[in-house]
Amino acid sequence: MPADLFMVELLDAAEPDAPVLPARTMPLPGEALGSWLLRYAAPFGIAPEALLFGDREADLTADPEWWRKPDPLVIAAIARGTGVAADRIRSLTLLDWPGPGRDDAVPERFGRQRFTAASPSQQTRRIGICPECLAEDDIPYIRRDWTIGWVGACARHRAILVRICPECGAKLRLPSLGASAHFAPERCTRCAFQLARAPYRPAPESMVRLQQRLLDDRPNGVIALPDMIALDWPMAVALFDAMLGIVWFDTKPRAREQLFARIECDFDCQPFGSASEGADGLSILAWMLDAWPRHTQLAFAVLRASRPRRQMRRWPHLAEHERAEVEAVLLGAWPDQKHSPDRGWWRAWIESLPETGADLRAMAKLERLPHRRQRLLALSDVRDGLPVEVAAEAAGVMARTLYIWLRRGAKDGLDAALERPRWQYLTEPQARELIDWIGAASPHGPRWRCNRVVNEARGRFGVEITAHVAQAMLRRHGPWPKRTRRPKRRLTVAPVYD
Repeated sequence: MPADLFMVELLDAAEPDAPVLPARTMPLPGEALGSWLLRYAAPFGIAPEALLFGDREADLTADPEWWRKPDPLVIAAIARGTGVAADRIRSLTLLDWPGPGRDDAVPERFGRQRFTAASPSQQTRRIGICPECLAEDDIPYIRRDWTIGWVGACARHRAILVRICPECGAKLRLPSLGASAHFAPERCTRCAFQLARAPYRPAPESMVRLQQRLLDDRPNGVIALPDMIALDWPMAVALFDAMLGIVWFDTKPRAREQLFARIECDFDCQPFGSASEGADGLSILAWMLDAWPRHTQLAFAVLRASRPRRQMRRWPHLAEHERAEVEAVLLGAWPDQKHSPDRGWWRAWIESLPETGADLRAMAKLERLPHRRQRLLALSDVRDGLPVEVAAEAAGVMARTLYIWLRRGAKDGLDAALERPRWQYLTEPQARELIDWIGAASPHGPRWRCNRVVNEARGRFGVEITAHVAQAMLRRHGPWPKRTRRPKRRLTVAPVYD
């Protein structure tokens, strides 16, 4: 009844430094914040969020990855509820690491899917585990380093982290801090497989050294790579992406297998697997950075990859200064092809012309033949100092074609550059004889090239035919299967991850 009286007892307010909750579950060495909070709340049978946070802190934990870099108010609430010092709680997070930490949270950051998938994985709280560590633990728990996306191995046991349950194939994830189910990090959350018995691959020593260097330098934000200048973390990640892009973008599987076989031989490790692709990417990086720049040059050669300037066009989202610095590092390993000293052989002739660029353009206006007008305009641009490639693009021809015009002009004068070559023609009996010779070729042998037909016509009849005519004869009368004309291969651009 409302009129009933109840006996109540007023308790003294708790001391400010005293823990509010009667629990003594302390963080373990190297533990992740999410793992400790799940263990802390387990005896109460309540989710950590409901146990430790009020409405204001709950709004700050809306991001599923909040426990990597929690807000200071959240840390204060945890310290107030558990009695653990705030500095110790910070050590369980990545708060001391500069930058937004997006690259630290992406699962398998250096894996193949990062470069070939159209969209990134949407799963959060992805982790890897070391079976040896879990087998040794009196109280199993998740290490902070296991939650970092680019970490691929346990440095203590030299073991590649297991990221997929070997029994059911489920990707291992840290439970949500809103879950009240019993926390058992040593078992798969889907099939309850005991992860301490999961098979694993040994990690290459070079890969472990590179990973440890990144872990040591990441809190400072500057990565000191061997035989290279120190790079800040965003620049180092951009360089790693460009180096792995060399491996995965527009390369043939057989060439990649050849490169992987060389890496496995040098590292004396097991073949790369599919369950630890991030670790494999880290191993590739470790091999390419070893003996810099010899291994990177070897990777370019084995993969028959595009040169650095073309590789950098795959990363349009990079800032201009980042692209320039990464390109400079790659050019140091694989310089652009050096041309012969007489590359500008045409310059002496074009500069010795009595006609200026304006004179050549005036001649083009008076010229009636379209092909002579086109060549005069192209030569006028080169006479005025434009690069041959730019002048060829303006004229609507290939750079090779403009070089042919320049070569003829340097040899026989301006008129020779403007005139079309007078090719000879085969008579009908000569053409029939050449067709019969082409038709008698073996269909099982290698396909002939057009220069073979050009040489045959010159040798038999003393007639000079064009490569275009020879190619048409081979295509029409050759015994080989008809080729399908494939579209020109476009440059693969790296996907952009928000």
